[in-house]
Amino acid sequence: MFRTGFRLVTVLAALVAVGGLVGSASLAGAQPATPKAYIGLFGDNAVGVIDTSANRLTKTIPIPTGPHGMVLTPDGKWLYASSDGDSKVSVIDTTSDEVAASIEVGTTPHGLAITPDGSLVLVAGFGTNQVEAIDTGSNQLVWQAPVPQPHNLAITADGQTVYAASQKQDAPSLAIIDIPSGTLTGSVPLDHAPRALNVGPDGGEVFFTQAGVDSVQVLDRGSNQIVARIPTGASPHHPLFTPDGKVGLVVAQGPGELDLFDPVTYARTGSVKVGDMPHWIAASSDNQVAYVTNEKSNDVSVVDLGTMTVATTIPVGNAPRKIVLQPGAVPLANDHQMVPAPQAPAPQAPASVAAPGQGPGTAVSIAGFAFVPSTITVAAGQSITWTNTDPVAHTSTSDDRTSWDSGDLGPSASFSTTFAQPGAYAYHCTIHPFIRGTVIVK
Repeated sequence: MFRTGFRLVTVLAALVAVGGLVGSASLAGAQPATPKAYIGLFGDNAVGVIDTSANRLTKTIPIPTGPHGMVLTPDGKWLYASSDGDSKVSVIDTTSDEVAASIEVGTTPHGLAITPDGSLVLVAGFGTNQVEAIDTGSNQLVWQAPVPQPHNLAITADGQTVYAASQKQDAPSLAIIDIPSGTLTGSVPLDHAPRALNVGPDGGEVFFTQAGVDSVQVLDRGSNQIVARIPTGASPHHPLFTPDGKVGLVVAQGPGELDLFDPVTYARTGSVKVGDMPHWIAASSDNQVAYVTNEKSNDVSVVDLGTMTVATTIPVGNAPRKIVLQPGAVPLANDHQMVPAPQAPAPQAPASVAAPGQGPGTAVSIAGFAFVPSTITVAAGQSITWTNTDPVAHTSTSDDRTSWDSGDLGPSASFSTTFAQPGAYAYHCTIHPFIRGTVIVK
């Protein structure tokens, strides 16, 4: 899969040496004795490694700012991880759990997806407004397709088509790309920004979630029409299927639960309470266990799908988002006592920075995954207060990240700041970057 002698865009230190790469490849020839899970720790700028036989964090691997997308090659030997606060995709050797290479892909890469044969890793280039393809044999970009602000990706089982969740403000859609040619072949307009998505078990449908919509949407690939909506808890995010395709899973971030559904009848079949603001799911190869990352409680819930209970909880570090499992990973949920891993305390949202007596305040709501109003005009000396009315956390952060930053605002939380200098200030939510607004100070 990962051939020696390839030309890397950027290679780190001694791992560049041909001898070192050959050595790594030979060591990676055998399957690991214990399959591992890998987690993107967004708040720690690192990838965490979980021993699935003991259910504990064993290592963290530093990568550039904002770990976002993650995929494993089918043989489990190489992990690709994007950094949305940078412009890199890191390539991690899972034998040594060290970064072996770094690929320049352009600003703010979000989700990743890998073709079933492992030959291409596709990158949702949110900041470059394109989907990009990395050849895993050479680790070079081989094509780019224009897609406005793509966030996450889903590839069909035949490896021929990728669906990209385009979060362009006022024009959200699912973009459709032919993978062999890298050509945009279609687009499905939506009424809300798409979040995460997966192609269904029979290949004929795409299951996806949308900001502010409490259901999983089902798109028929033949007609490009939404044919069903599966009710969920508030703010659903990542939909996934067990490897046998019999059970659908989706996290609901508002109530902090894992919802289950039937991918054939579209009926919701149950739910399991997990941690605070669940983000992503990985399912074991035996279809019995689901790992759920919990971004706000800084842990991973190991869910026994047979008993519909959380078997154990693993502390992992700050703001875990994406998670992937090596092939063959079967977590031993009930046979091992969880061993806590050391972690830094969770960051606290800053207090309001509005100074009293500097003028009247003006209100902005964060509602339905939008700033309301999206553009607001105030006079110099006035303050603005943002109040989060959604069931999940958001932020209000200036695009320059220095004028103001609310930190995480949980449901019903508020943040205020006073504007002294005239000008136009663009801002966004760092958790959901498609949520954007403008402050005009006169």
